[in-house]
Amino acid sequence: MLTEKQIQFESAFLFSFDLLYAKSNNMLNLLFAILTSSGIFLCFKYLEKFNIDILYAIIINYITASFCGFVLSTKFHFGKIIQQDWFILSILIGILFIGVFFIIGRSTQKAGISVTTLASKMSFVLPMIFSILYYQESISAKKSIGIGIAVCSVILAIYKDQKDKINRKYIWLPILLFFGAGTVDSMVKYAQEEHLSKGGTEQFSTLLFAIAAIAGLVILMIRKEDLKRLLQPKILIGGIVLGLTNFGSLYFLIASLNTSRLDSSIVFSIVNIGIVTLSVFFSLSIFHEKLNKLNLLGILMAFIAIFILTN
Repeated sequence: MLTEKQIQFESAFLFSFDLLYAKSNNMLNLLFAILTSSGIFLCFKYLEKFNIDILYAIIINYITASFCGFVLSTKFHFGKIIQQDWFILSILIGILFIGVFFIIGRSTQKAGISVTTLASKMSFVLPMIFSILYYQESISAKKSIGIGIAVCSVILAIYKDQKDKINRKYIWLPILLFFGAGTVDSMVKYAQEEHLSKGGTEQFSTLLFAIAAIAGLVILMIRKEDLKRLLQPKILIGGIVLGLTNFGSLYFLIASLNTSRLDSSIVFSIVNIGIVTLSVFFSLSIFHEKLNKLNLLGILMAFIAIFILTN
């Protein structure tokens, strides 16, 4: 027979173990969200290196991501999916996914790489503001400082010395990208909070990516492109690898929002500064791109921001 003190000690030990396990598991979701999202950057670099048509690879990517969600889902019945509260929302996000991609390509060509990258990375400010205003998340001095440092770290980490000419005629493109990408993340947050907090991520992701794939195929047909190119080995391989990382980025982001016990504004901050930091590391170690002093300062500030926001 165990004494009362032994029982109390055992209960305290098991509670501490469960708490530690839960916290480590939550942090793993955050880590995987950062790794998979950074993997998208890496995939795009290699698509460019091997001269793979990005549009075709993107469509294969969405087909792959949709298939991943279907395989992981044990309750996917299209008749029941139509009746879900998030059905229309997933269609809207799927269409926005492919739309934001085209804006990125157009903005890069017309407005310049640097301003496009900045608009894309800074868009995480919108879901943060949405979470604070709509869900009335707390705003402390510590949190405000952490988010402020996070914003500065992103700007400094992607700053380039070379002059990137901006055609003011097309400045509306990066502005549209900023609001488009930020709207997508805000809608994902809304879907997670209102519909996916108790499950259904796989079904939601399956339909979302399927809609994006269908939209991409329709665009190809409208442009009268050769659909047979989708079956080229290098396009298939590149698109499948991109699709796996793309599915992982959405899946683990929603898992992080569900389980991290952190405010979503903090989750978006950590994930995005993690993506920027890891992407800069990839550029330095794999592609041998040079970092200037401001980039290094930005990376240092990113670690400081993560420390402030998670403690």
